[in-house]
Amino acid sequence: MTRPAEEPSWKLQVTLENGELDTIYEPQDYQKPFHLCNTPNLLALGTRGTGKSHMLRFDAILRCLLFPGFRALIIRRKLTDLRKSHLMFIGAEMKRLGIGYYRETTMDVKFENGSIIQFSHCESDKDMDNYLSSQWDYIGFDELSTFTLEQFLKISAAVRTVVGGAFVGLVRACSNPLGPGAAWMKQWFIDHDVDYAEFPDYNPDDFEMQFSTLDQNRFVDRKDYEKRLKNLPEHVRRAWLLGEFVDEGSYFSDFRQMMQKPDGEIVPWHVTKTLPTWKGQYLSELSWIRVYRAVDWGYFPDPAVCLWIAVLSNGRAIVFKEKTWRRTLATDVAAEIKQLSEGMNICETFVDPTMFIKTGNAPYSIAELFEQNGVPCTPGQNDRELYGYAVHHYLNTIIDEEPQVQIVGPACPQLVKTFPLLQMDPKDPRKIADGPDHWVISLAHFCMGQVPPSHDPVSEPTRRWMQPKQKPRHIIG
Repeated sequence: MTRPAEEPSWKLQVTLENGELDTIYEPQDYQKPFHLCNTPNLLALGTRGTGKSHMLRFDAILRCLLFPGFRALIIRRKLTDLRKSHLMFIGAEMKRLGIGYYRETTMDVKFENGSIIQFSHCESDKDMDNYLSSQWDYIGFDELSTFTLEQFLKISAAVRTVVGGAFVGLVRACSNPLGPGAAWMKQWFIDHDVDYAEFPDYNPDDFEMQFSTLDQNRFVDRKDYEKRLKNLPEHVRRAWLLGEFVDEGSYFSDFRQMMQKPDGEIVPWHVTKTLPTWKGQYLSELSWIRVYRAVDWGYFPDPAVCLWIAVLSNGRAIVFKEKTWRRTLATDVAAEIKQLSEGMNICETFVDPTMFIKTGNAPYSIAELFEQNGVPCTPGQNDRELYGYAVHHYLNTIIDEEPQVQIVGPACPQLVKTFPLLQMDPKDPRKIADGPDHWVISLAHFCMGQVPPSHDPVSEPTRRWMQPKQKPRHIIG
């Protein structure tokens, strides 16, 4: 669909017999960009209650009205969900339009200009095969997170249009962040972090995400909606109300980018946007702030990772910098860590204990190479169960009404991204399963270090009358 010279209102109205206008669809301001977007693959992501499915259906209807002979497919994972959503409304909507009709037996809509909308489902791989030989101008995936990546790619391949036509083929989707496909959906549409070895034709410019929240929908009573969510599991409430990506099998389901206070205010929690201040000064400006480094070693395909963590005088830890290396020698990694630490009050560097093991005929271990290049190392423990416990402790300990550990999101994107992706070990849920864990494991080395807080040199010492009374010393002469 090409962008018009003047932006339309996208209001869909018909004139009744009495001369009055019947408004069948009028998008809210946050929904208009969805209809205007020309990106081949677009995802409308958001909390529940933002009208995403309604918007998706009318996006297809509008295009069918604009382009004669337009062929659109709207698909959900289960037939039961399809019946409880689109099929409940489309019949009445077509009657109000008066320029087409809905056929219940074939679950499709026929327009007078030859356009068609087919409603369908894909509950199994056998259902997926039904779309391989079909051809569509538009495919809309409702609740994309319920589909597998294979299903999305194979069904999307059925979008094909003629060269030089009036419109281009489009894939549109809507979803909330909860579901078995949430991880791949985030990789393809948000992070654009796709394995090019497996998908060499992936182009990040072809995948776009638009986010919406419940507060943007003026037709929804937020307080009433929150009451209905109170009895649901915590991870479901966070996904449906806050729009957080939460995997149901996540090891760190207690990792929360945002939190809702009892008064309803939503505030940053484990992730902040900027470096916190201490008495009006940024942490990086304070020479007395203790800074610790944490390293998890790798070369390829596993990366080497270093985190920089500042510890405040109240014991809170702020992860404010990260660096990742691949195919980089230990001496070069250590040299860069030292260079990136200039001006900081570095107290200790906790590292992967395997760095102290000499391999093959190498004269020095990785840790020894680090120390020779100005990065002294303290070995951690290699225990995936203890890693989890240590990080959980920092995530859930509250100091001065804030979590003990916070991450500066823009400065530590990989740590923030991989936290919710880590799974429980299926053989032992107490342990972290193998995965993109190098950034969190680095943090675990720090959390297991039991570091002392920084000491503010300008803080008032405890007055003499407030100090505990000491027992008198008796001198034996």
